[in-house]
Formats: sequence, structure tokens, C-alpha cells
Amino acid sequence: MTKKLLVLTMTFVSCVMTFATDMIVKQKNGDALRFDVKNVEEVIFEETIPENSTVVDESDTPLKFKILSENTVEVIRDDSYSKLSSVTIPAKVRIDGKVYDVTSIGFRAFSWCIDMTSIEIPNSVTSIGVRAFEGCNGLTSIKIPNSVTSIGSRAFEFCSSLTSISIPEGVTSIGDGAFSECSGLTSIDIPNSVTSIGDGAFSECSGLNPKLLVYDKGTKCYGWIGDLKKCTEVVIPENVTSIGNNAFWLCSGLTSIKIPNSVTSIGDRAFGNCINLDVVIDNSEGNVEVGIDAFLNCKSVTWSKE
Repeated sequence: MTKKLLVLTMTFVSCVMTFATDMIVKQKNGDALRFDVKNVEEVIFEETIPENSTVVDESDTPLKFKILSENTVEVIRDDSYSKLSSVTIPAKVRIDGKVYDVTSIGFRAFSWCIDMTSIEIPNSVTSIGVRAFEGCNGLTSIKIPNSVTSIGSRAFEFCSSLTSISIPEGVTSIGDGAFSECSGLTSIDIPNSVTSIGDGAFSECSGLNPKLLVYDKGTKCYGWIGDLKKCTEVVIPENVTSIGNNAFWLCSGLTSIKIPNSVTSIGDRAFGNCINLDVVIDNSEGNVEVGIDAFLNCKSVTWSKE
């Protein structure tokens, strides 16, 4: 094969020398090299594997991209995605001859792609954008790579067929409503790296058992999973320092709760309309900041210290 190529190449060079004095070679990166054919002795085309065989040319993928920086791009939305049943996002893509790392999935990139049943996300991706997979109710599972550090607001909202999801170590924030209305979720694993969970991140996840999640990573913030209206008993761990607004709003099934002395802030309406609830606070009123209507219509509130 190489001999045939060499013969053809030499024939080509001879022809070029007959009609021209310069030969221009255009490279894949768009650069052009000019040679004086009088100085060219031999041209050899080597049959070798490309240095980086994971690079996908933009024309070879149905996905569209937006250039973010000199070296990075994100996947952006396109109406043609609605016809896709499976998607593989490349780690690297070649656009106009230049190679970029695919580092993010952009705003509403795959929103309401209801026929999509599977997607592969490479380790180059560090962020999943706002509403990126909203309404993709054909997805039953998704693997989030270890490279991801943030999950945007409502990123998986209305993904009702998702039954389980594992959030990798390295993710530090989960946006507002990120998994809201994921009624099929029965389990979820959240690592200690998470320090921020947005409002309603797991709201209306009716398949999840009510559960208190605690994150003690400097900020000591915490979040709630599941429909707390089902709760009959909650234990607040000793390292929790604050209870947010509306945390137990309308949890009428609760009958008693003890708030540890580590808690120094209780948000607005935190226990509002818990009409059967007796609250015992292991602290004095002067040491705890209490929000508006924090105990509205509770059965009783007792401070254990003067």
C-alpha cells in the first residue's frame, strides 16, 4: 500500500513541477504551508493513527457548540435534538480545524427531548447548566462524571422516569429545583462535597423517603429531601447551626421535635402551621435568631434555658 502511495505521490509531484513552482499544503488546523517544488525531493503519506483519536469533528456529530474560550466549548440547544434517542457528548471537538475541550452542557441544551433514553457525558464536562435536561422523561438513569462540580437550577426537573441518580464527589452545588418533580426517584446519593442545595431541589420527589441531609463542610449548611409533609418524626443533628425558611411548613404529622443548642438561627415560618407540634429548644431565646412566624400555630414552644 505504501509503495503505491509513493508512486502516485511522485507522479503528482512531477506534474506539479511541470506547471508550477510552488506547492501549498493546507493542514487540518487551517494553516497553509508553502514549498518551492524545486526543493521537494519526495512526499510520503503515512498511514498512521491520529495523535488524538478521541477528537470528533463538528460535522460528525449532531450536536451544536458555542465557543467559550480559546480552548473550551459548551453544548448548546438545537431543535434537531428532539429526534435523538441517544446522545454521546464528545470530550473534544474540532471546529474549523481547531480542537476544543467540551466543558459544559448549556442552558436548556436538551430540554424536553422526550425521546431521549440515554446520554453519555464525558469527564471533560465540569458543569451541567440551567434546565439542561428539563422534561427528558425518557431518561431512566444518568451517570454524572466525576469532573462535574455544579448542577444548575432545574437541570433535571420533570425527568419523571429517573429512578436513581448518583452525584459524584466534587459536586459542590445543586441548583434550585434541580431534581424537582422527579417522581420516579426512589434513591439518591449525595456526597459530602456538596455545600449548597437550592430551594426546592428535590420538591415533589414523592418516591423518596423524607430525609434530613446534613453537610458540615465549613458552612454547615443543610438541605431537605422528599415530601416532609409525610414526616412524623425528625431528628436534627447536633452540628446543624441554622434552620431555613419554610423548612417544616405545614408538616402537620409532626408531634414533637427537639432543636439542639448548636442551632442559632431559625428562619421565617420554619415550623409554621405544624398544628400538632410541641417544640423544645435546647437554648435560651437570647441566643437564637428567630424569624417571622417561625412557630405560627404550633401546639407549644418551650425554651429549656433561661
